[in-house]
Amino acid sequence: MTFRWQHLPVPFEVYADGIDLVIFEEFGAGAAALHLADQVERNALMQDENYRRKFRKQYDAKFGMRVWHRDFFDAEIVDCPDDSVVGKTFGQVGVENGLHPVDAFLDLVVAYGTKLRWRTTISNHRPEFLAKLGADAGVQIGFSDAGAHLRNMAFYNFGLRFLRRVRDAQRAGLEFMTLEHAVHRLTGELAEWYDIDAGHLREGDRADVVIVDPAHLDGTLDDYAESPIPAFDNLPRMVNRNDAAVTAVFVAGQLVVADGQPTPELGIRRTGQFLRAGAK
Repeated sequence: MTFRWQHLPVPFEVYADGIDLVIFEEFGAGAAALHLADQVERNALMQDENYRRKFRKQYDAKFGMRVWHRDFFDAEIVDCPDDSVVGKTFGQVGVENGLHPVDAFLDLVVAYGTKLRWRTTISNHRPEFLAKLGADAGVQIGFSDAGAHLRNMAFYNFGLRFLRRVRDAQRAGLEFMTLEHAVHRLTGELAEWYDIDAGHLREGDRADVVIVDPAHLDGTLDDYAESPIPAFDNLPRMVNRNDAAVTAVFVAGQLVVADGQPTPELGIRRTGQFLRAGAK
C-alpha cells in the first residue's frame, strides 16, 4: 500500500461571523455556545461570568489537542457595526479596554452577533515550510475544506497560488521546484495517483485545458470576494475571483470560460463527465 499526505499549499486563513466557526467545537466552552441555536439563550450564556471563567481557562490552556491556536491577538476584525474596532484584533480591543481577550471577544459577539466578522490564520503561515512540503514527493497537492464551509474559507484557487509561489521563488533565486514540475504536480501527477484518464496533453486525449496568464499570478489571487447563492436565500459565499489570471477553460474541447467569464453553454450544455479510475 502506498500512502501520501494531502497538502493545502496556501495559508489556512478562516473567517467567522460572531462565534459561528467550527473550530470552537474543539473545547467545551466554545461547543456549549455553538450548540445553542436560540440567540437569546446563547447571549445569556456568553454573559454569564461562570461561563466566561470556563472559557478563559480553556483559552489559556497550553496543552491538549487543538487545530486553532486560540490567540485572539491574531484574530483581526474585518467588519463590525462599530467602525472603531475594524482592523484591530480582539487582543488589541481587550488591551484598550482593560479586558481579557476572551471578554473582549464575547462582549462584541453579544453586542453584534453575526454582524461581527473576523479572520485568523490557523496554519501554513511559514513560507519555508510551504516550499518544503510543496516539493516533497510524499505529499500530494490537493486539499481544501472550502466547499464545506461556504462562509469561512475560500481556497478554490490554491493551484494558481502554488504556481505563483514557485515562480516567485525562481525569480528570487530561491527555487525549490521548476515551474514545469509544479504544473505536473497539479495535473498529471494527481491523475496518475487516482488512476484517471486526465492531466496530460496528448494527441487523441480529451481536450480539458486551462489557459493561465502568468502576468496575473499576482496579489489579486489573495483578494477577498463573495458571491450570493440564490438557492440559499442569497447567502454570501466566499469565493476566489481570478478573471484576469484564467483566460480560458476548455472541457472536452468546449470553451466554458472565456476572459474569466463563463460562456452561455456552461451549466446548460453537458461538456464534462465523471472519470472512473482505471478507465480510458
